[in-house]
Amino acid sequence: MRVIALDGPAGSGKSTVAGMIAEQLDILHADSGAIYRTLTLAFMRRLGPGSSAQEFGSIFQSGSVDPDSLPVQVLLKDRRQSNCLDGADVGLEIRTPEVTSRIRYIADNVPCRNTVNRLLREFSEQTDLVADGRDMGTVVFPDSASKFFLEASVQIRAKRRYEEMLGHGRANLSLEEIERDIARRDEEDRNREVGALRKADDAILIDTSDLSREDVVSRILAQIQYRF
Repeated sequence: MRVIALDGPAGSGKSTVAGMIAEQLDILHADSGAIYRTLTLAFMRRLGPGSSAQEFGSIFQSGSVDPDSLPVQVLLKDRRQSNCLDGADVGLEIRTPEVTSRIRYIADNVPCRNTVNRLLREFSEQTDLVADGRDMGTVVFPDSASKFFLEASVQIRAKRRYEEMLGHGRANLSLEEIERDIARRDEEDRNREVGALRKADDAILIDTSDLSREDVVSRILAQIQYRF
């Protein structure tokens, strides 16, 4: 099966672009971020309501983490990914600020990353797909012939995130706060011991700062027409 690997920092548009590419090519969008968020929600439920982010983080400091013991299922149907917990699709429940503030513990945990990477590779054995993340081209699918790295300035990415939050009616942070958060996240992602954000040597770099999502998709499709 064929894989398109999209990497890039937070807010670079990779998830939206991946979804648009998947729709145009009628292939699976393997959303690694959604799987990490589903695992995060599962651990939150295990701790119980009212647990703090600090309590959540302490789980991973103890070293007793077994993501495979969680009631999480990631199902593929009609080239669509369904993220389920206790048998029910989690929907937008994984997009809450509470999940977002805790996901870093999951993303930094080796057993959790191994679980997510295994699922993504299993998907690639079943169907053609486009996968987005921060190490798709370097770790998960290093043999992909279609690798892309999307980037944009911190200011542009913060503006996009702010407008997205406004559109969903949950702009609880100022533009300046989002800029600081993205800059901090960039620094952390580039220096992570596991799954660090890095452009693969053979990935095509696309600066999306002055491009619409449609422009980015067109550039990627033009590049892969002879590869994919």
